[in-house]
Amino acid sequence: MNEVSNSFYKSFDVEMAESPRQVEEAYELRYDVYCLDREFENAQCFPDKREHDEFDRHSVHGLVRHTRTGKAIAGVRLVMSRSPHERAPFPMEGACLEALTPAGRHVLRSTPRAQVAELSRFAVSREFRRRLGELDTPSGASDRIRYIDQADGHRNLPYITLGLFAAIVRLSDLHGITHWMAVMEPALLRLLQRFGIRFKHVGHIVNYHGRRKPVFDEAAAVLEGIRRDRPDVWAFITDDGRYFGGSERRDHDVRSQRRG
Repeated sequence: MNEVSNSFYKSFDVEMAESPRQVEEAYELRYDVYCLDREFENAQCFPDKREHDEFDRHSVHGLVRHTRTGKAIAGVRLVMSRSPHERAPFPMEGACLEALTPAGRHVLRSTPRAQVAELSRFAVSREFRRRLGELDTPSGASDRIRYIDQADGHRNLPYITLGLFAAIVRLSDLHGITHWMAVMEPALLRLLQRFGIRFKHVGHIVNYHGRRKPVFDEAAAVLEGIRRDRPDVWAFITDDGRYFGGSERRDHDVRSQRRG
């Protein structure tokens, strides 16, 4: 493993929320961040203390778990289309359609919706954002942040963010997603750019759970840019090409499993 992988796995694990309990953990984390902490959503609407909405019926979820405590401390959601032929809007389209550029609206209309996922509900637990010195944003990203976890001295927030992106890559590969859309905090976009993760901007800043910018891009193009600029980050988020590594790597994995 390279330095990025070693640093991440010292403290964390990446999980795809496959069990009902893991999905509940994702909802509970969102409730703490989006309802109690940031008050983007009304906590009284969720007496079970699990924030969820109509898009969760056709979504998948990723988690970052703190290995020492066993707690899920960060999460992300991928919203997918309800069916290959349905034109129901993604959350971003409902909130940001007027802010999209003509080119942005065109690419959304022309890309097969069954291959698109909206990345949403980025959330890092309040406890960890407090330890890292940033409570102002759900993702914890900020231009002021010091990125130091005072409990163990590691620069943990970048690794938490990369862990969420690794979950996005794994879930996208498993579900046949080829394009990503999102409405992201500018600070989160800048943090991702530090690691070679760049998205095409397709609209203007909007006020949606804070100041956000709409982006849309092809997953393969984003990953190729990461591989070119930060091969260490690419190796971590793709598990050395296991995810989005092409047919040659998949054939190798299948042959290895058969031999095993």
